[in-house]
Amino acid sequence: MRALELRDGVIGFNPEAARPARAAGEVLIRVRFAGICATDLELRKGYMGFEGIPGHEFVGVIVEGGGEGWVGRRAVSEINCACRSCAYCRRGLPEHCPYRSVIGIDGRDGAFAEYV
Repeated sequence: MRALELRDGVIGFNPEAARPARAAGEVLIRVRFAGICATDLELRKGYMGFEGIPGHEFVGVIVEGGGEGWVGRRAVSEINCACRSCAYCRRGLPEHCPYRSVIGIDGRDGAFAEYV
């Protein structure tokens, strides 16, 4: 798939980036639109030490996963991907999960690509 990647503070185009693997309980989204925000600009300056595909503000269409009736639906995402089992997650506070990854910011590729 095509994607923009951040490596060593430089954003470049990769026409052959790996399509993301979908974990159990997740969906694969074909990105339709993605926005650039101040956080993306800070990532380029070294914020969070992120390297990979940035982008966390997006809309797309579900192409895989989610169960019956999900494929073809428009989607946006909560950017925090929590573990779903720690004390914070069990109390309904997944944005505080100490084991979370964050789409396009921390530990997980983002939406400046064809799929997320």
